[in-house]
Amino acid sequence: MVELPLGVDVPDGWVPVDPAEAGAPGAALVVVLPTPEGEFTPNITVGVGEVSSTVDIHEAADQAVRRLSEVADELAVRSRQDVGGEPTPGVAQVIDLLVGGQRLAQYQVHLSIPLPADEGHVPVEIAGTCTPSQADRAVPDFQRLVASFHLRADDE
Repeated sequence: MVELPLGVDVPDGWVPVDPAEAGAPGAALVVVLPTPEGEFTPNITVGVGEVSSTVDIHEAADQAVRRLSEVADELAVRSRQDVGGEPTPGVAQVIDLLVGGQRLAQYQVHLSIPLPADEGHVPVEIAGTCTPSQADRAVPDFQRLVASFHLRADDE
């Protein structure tokens, strides 16, 4: 995993957790929304890939679907659209899942982040997962976190 000076604004009420303890050992950041015992814990995960000269964000989105299909009993891509533009193109998709008898929705944004001085691009995946009934609370917070995502300047 690449070490980058990532910056995001964690929404109020969300708590950072150790990615390894959250079951996402390769993630750069995992935040959760505390819930009552027995309820699904909404989470947002930020993953960072390896630097390359170019990043195929559509292939990254396809890979995410394939990865989820390995653990899901059912999976359907509800929507997919291009977002952003040069120099930071992206793809947003919503995936409906059935995992272990539980209905979930995962909201994903895949970005190709240009590095300074033409040092290449790095793929970033930001994923928010919740139950359909939690979406009214979790999705706006996910959107705020995505909108705040940036590479920090040295003085931040």
